[in-house]
Amino acid sequence: MTVTWADTSHYQRDAAGQSIPIDDSYPHPVFCFRTNSGDRVDEIAEENARRALAMLDSGKLQAVLPYYFFWPGQGNCDLHREILERAGLWLHPRTATMVDVEDAGGQITGDQSAEVNDEVERLRRWYGNPRRVIGYLNAVANAGLWRSRPAGMRFVTPSYSHRPGVWASNPPPQWMRELAIAQQWTDRGRCAPWPYGVDLNQSPLELPDLLALLGIEGGTVSDPITVGAGQLRPPEEPRLRQILHPENVSPSTRSPEEAWPYDMWADFWNEVVWDGFTLPGAKDDPDPETHSLVGWVLAAVEEGRARDETLNRLEAKLDRLLGEGVK
Repeated sequence: MTVTWADTSHYQRDAAGQSIPIDDSYPHPVFCFRTNSGDRVDEIAEENARRALAMLDSGKLQAVLPYYFFWPGQGNCDLHREILERAGLWLHPRTATMVDVEDAGGQITGDQSAEVNDEVERLRRWYGNPRRVIGYLNAVANAGLWRSRPAGMRFVTPSYSHRPGVWASNPPPQWMRELAIAQQWTDRGRCAPWPYGVDLNQSPLELPDLLALLGIEGGTVSDPITVGAGQLRPPEEPRLRQILHPENVSPSTRSPEEAWPYDMWADFWNEVVWDGFTLPGAKDDPDPETHSLVGWVLAAVEEGRARDETLNRLEAKLDRLLGEGVK
């Protein structure tokens, strides 16, 4: 099973323009958020970090990838560390830092390898494990910004096909495809708790394998919702059918791209627990009773037992009458 995650910043806002941090409605096991852009602190970085920490500790999240946007000659990794230290997330065993190297709309040009690699080396020393530092690089448009990359560096790379697992028509070069642990496949993804588009990433790896590549050890934390989803999702279907009775369930976190566990439980509710089912019958004479599916099964069993008892009594009475010679 692939692993999906969103990466967000204070640009994820509601209709009123308020930045939205992560909350427990977030459906994925991995979360990525921006801490800073050079010397500028992301407006909700610390709030995202504190909430992500709580979700890691509760088992809601399996890993967190805080990242910073690289600007030449600015605070970058030092500010990144300070923000995470204030929030209590720095060096958490289930985190890895992503270094985001882009051209900022043409504002950053030329080979930035020396400065970026120096920051990567410092981060690796702080973490004590080189696997816990990854990069973000568009190897089609911005490969010249980071020509010489540290040995063993793995990457998330954008390729906006808007279909997970499918490279865009102008795919990354082969070297990047070999180093990439994930594809950022859309910048218009739908994901709770954000009402509008977000960047979504997908790794083809199983979650334990992805965590191992990130230097995160100790296995995954149990998430019964996700486990249940894996058991319920039919392999031949891209997703389960839509919720039939949305008024009877909490708001869904489903995405048009894939089936969410919450939809599956809702579907189970709709088909089994919901108490609005009526028995099929003539349109002109509908049965007035309503039950859940389980309720109807139990009612049918009860009626069957009552019918059997009636038949047994009639049979016993008939035997007595026949035994007395009544014809």
